[in-house]
Amino acid sequence: MSHTFILHGQDWRYSDSQVVNPDDFIPTGGFNPHNVRPWAIHNEFGLLAIVYASCVQDALDEMVDANKLDSCLVSPADYAEAETNGTADEYARLGNASEPFDLTYIGCLELPNVQYGIPTEEK
Repeated sequence: MSHTFILHGQDWRYSDSQVVNPDDFIPTGGFNPHNVRPWAIHNEFGLLAIVYASCVQDALDEMVDANKLDSCLVSPADYAEAETNGTADEYARLGNASEPFDLTYIGCLELPNVQYGIPTEEK
């Protein structure tokens, strides 16, 4: 299902499949010691994912672990070349596997704290 939200005067469209972890939503006023909130991760073409996390680093890690940022994954050959040229530190190591990603065209926006996506039913 497709949804829209407006942020900074711009319409953003997303589908439920773009919400990485809808079960991690914490309503305003709920117990939230780590300040978990929604983040919109995007590139020049539009929204890539919505992730609930306490900071941008955690949001990117969650997104990588959910295979939502594969378009930015640096190939082993390109990384080896960057190491040779001394530019490997320009890549971010993300996710549980700590793989290199080129975040040159990636942006991140904090969203209003509402439920995005469909949470799974509790059992």
